Amino acid sequence: MLKYLPLIGWGGLVFGIITAIFSFMPGTLVFVSMFSMLPGFLLSSLYVMFTTRHNIETPKFNPGYVGMLLSSIPLILIIYFYLTK
Repeated sequence: MLKYLPLIGWGGLVFGIITAIFSFMPGTLVFVSMFSMLPGFLLSSLYVMFTTRHNIETPKFNPGYVGMLLSSIPLILIIYFYLTK
């Protein structure tokens, strides 16, 4: 499983980027961002869990945390629009 760790980290980052880009586009692409949010957050969480459990040194640019941040953008937007309504 550890040999696939960089692939898991970059996969979470790619899904996070897709989520962040599609969450600002109108129409049905918002639903694409909501569906890509779950695998992005899941892969990023797995990356952070494995690097923490096995004490793996991560570079300065940690794809797990960045992927989590990018995957949570639609939820942050939903909460923002709900509170400013």
